[in-house]
Amino acid sequence: MRRFRLFEFTDLRWYPQAFRRIQTDYLQFVATRGSGQAGLVPLLVKAMKHAETTEIVDLCSGGAGPWSLLQPQLVAAGWPVSIKLTDKYPNPAALRHWEATSQPRVEYVAEPVDALEVPASLNGMRTMFEAFHHFPPADARSILADAFEKRVAIGIFEARVPSPWGPILLMLAPFTTLLGYLLMTPFIKPRSWSRLLWTYLIPVVPLATCWDGIVSLLRVYSPRDLEELSGRLTAPDYAWEIGTASTGTPIFEYVYLVGYPAQSGRGLGASQ
Repeated sequence: MRRFRLFEFTDLRWYPQAFRRIQTDYLQFVATRGSGQAGLVPLLVKAMKHAETTEIVDLCSGGAGPWSLLQPQLVAAGWPVSIKLTDKYPNPAALRHWEATSQPRVEYVAEPVDALEVPASLNGMRTMFEAFHHFPPADARSILADAFEKRVAIGIFEARVPSPWGPILLMLAPFTTLLGYLLMTPFIKPRSWSRLLWTYLIPVVPLATCWDGIVSLLRVYSPRDLEELSGRLTAPDYAWEIGTASTGTPIFEYVYLVGYPAQSGRGLGASQ
């Protein structure tokens, strides 16, 4: 499969933790505006029913991903879940937030968790939002293979820009990202002088976010790529579903891959 050999700042070990936290806080703030994940609820419930679990291990959580909105949606669908948020570079601010939050059954794991080496102590359906594209094909296959071999459910969800919006959005990305930071930063908590400095006076983080956003859109695995990555992982007691789902806006759509234990074998489906 064709892959753009480009880096993202948040993948670099030397990227300052202060910048990483400002960036993940911004992305978390944006991810929790609106309810675009509603179309993913049936996929998650189906996979967890097959896996007979009400637990979720969210990998590469960053600031916490969409769970502040998505968990209540699952509860409303009749499937109350317990969620463990994990990351290779845990966000201390997010950790403190979830320790103090009144939202029940959500825990941010303080220890680093590598998506390529999920500890046996973390049980439940594995999920990954907007992070799978960070992994090259060999590592992406390894993530899927580990879930398949251990017969645990897994859900991969990434937003992409469908035609004809892609080129237009890429051209506008520098302006929309900078505008987003300028308008939203005053509302992002925790407020700090560091956030204001690296956003307004020396806008290093908005520029890094813009670069990472463009690279992310270029590197998202397509449904065909996901079929190729999971193609050799077949068994009568495990099923895969691959397709697209609505984000609630015509500009973006979710590409998803969901795997779960099943007696029906491999299944490939798509929803528009």
